[in-house]
Amino acid sequence: MRVDLSNPRALIRRYYLFQALAAVGFVSPIFALFVLRDLTYPQYGTLSAVYSLVLVAGEIPTGYVGDRVGRRDTLVASKVTMAASLLGFLAVDSFASYLAVYVLWAVGIALSSGTGGAWLYEVLESTVGEEQFTTVRGRGQSIARWSSAVTTLLGAVLYGVDPSAPFLAAGGLMLVSAAVIATLPRTEQFEAGETAGPSVREAVPLLRDRIARPPLRSFVAFAALLFGVVGAGNQYVQPIAVAVAEGADLAALPVVGAVAAVGRASLPVDIPVTAATGLGPLYASFALVAGAVSYYAGPIEARFGLSRVLGAAAVVLVVGTLLPLAVPLAAFATFYLLRAVHYLLRPMVENHVNGHVDDVGRATVLSAVSMVFGLARTPFVVLAGVAAGARGPVAAYGTLGVMLFVAAVPLAVLGSPFPNEASGATGAGTADG
Repeated sequence: MRVDLSNPRALIRRYYLFQALAAVGFVSPIFALFVLRDLTYPQYGTLSAVYSLVLVAGEIPTGYVGDRVGRRDTLVASKVTMAASLLGFLAVDSFASYLAVYVLWAVGIALSSGTGGAWLYEVLESTVGEEQFTTVRGRGQSIARWSSAVTTLLGAVLYGVDPSAPFLAAGGLMLVSAAVIATLPRTEQFEAGETAGPSVREAVPLLRDRIARPPLRSFVAFAALLFGVVGAGNQYVQPIAVAVAEGADLAALPVVGAVAAVGRASLPVDIPVTAATGLGPLYASFALVAGAVSYYAGPIEARFGLSRVLGAAAVVLVVGTLLPLAVPLAAFATFYLLRAVHYLLRPMVENHVNGHVDDVGRATVLSAVSMVFGLARTPFVVLAGVAAGARGPVAAYGTLGVMLFVAAVPLAVLGSPFPNEASGATGAGTADG
């Protein structure tokens, strides 16, 4: 049954349901293990590079599609595309087939990256007020993380039964999420049959005016540095965790043993205790922490302000990535820190950008911001990889900390990236002079 703009409470509940169903926790702890059964490390790296290229290149075009075709309908297309990618993993048997499902996944992610935030902001703007964006977006992400915690544990168990089973479960759930989105309302412009987006000729100057100039220029650049460190740092979770687990009796660990026991009790097969089984609880705990932090993003922003949160996040990231150089086991604390920073900042940053963008072209601008974040991640990934190859994965974190410090300090001093929140409203503040 469809909900409409006249019933905002039901609409927000339906949005939360969509967030719960769109989680892909089933494949999170076993994805790399699954791919590396068939491919070499160089091939795996090539797939990651192609994925990043397609994602970055597709950000602005897919945001433009969201503005022209409609936010809600573009979100439906996004989830159907992602479901096709997940189900495609059931049939992969060559590098070319892996490449195809990777490209599909990148297109699906790109379709939703700017469009989802644009749709939610405009729906809230016309119902309960856009000032609720950080709270609703943060709680939606929180629900997605909590859902992911459950599906991550199940995914680890399913992988022990059949390596392709997590992809089947995730693909099916993604299709259900697409059906839920279809019951949500379009934004007011598209419900009225209007086309809200700019023309191709108008899109380029729109992006130049909004992103390449104050007040967003330095703000977006500073946020990109933080998200770049987070994205690069998350790549080293599995190498560090598996390396530490080598030689350990995983079954003796209470949580890991419990996951395997539940699997044996629920399924008519034996569930082996492997690295994948152990990574399930670890990733589930990541999701729980991220969910808790995201849930309180709105109150935290209201209490401390976006500028203070941005500055504190930068300091904490520098310290958190440098500390493992002296105490390697501290890298496990850094795992949680990276996720906490991402899920705390994301709704705040989206809310601030939304506050400086008109309804016309909103998804295009948000997608362009996502593209900047993706591009900023590249140098962090490359140099951290060099450090990891020379000194081990923990050294990658130290490199990220040094790079963030070297880049963020001059930007903070010379670029004025922090919003002026004297007026009390994040969206009304200024940055970048």
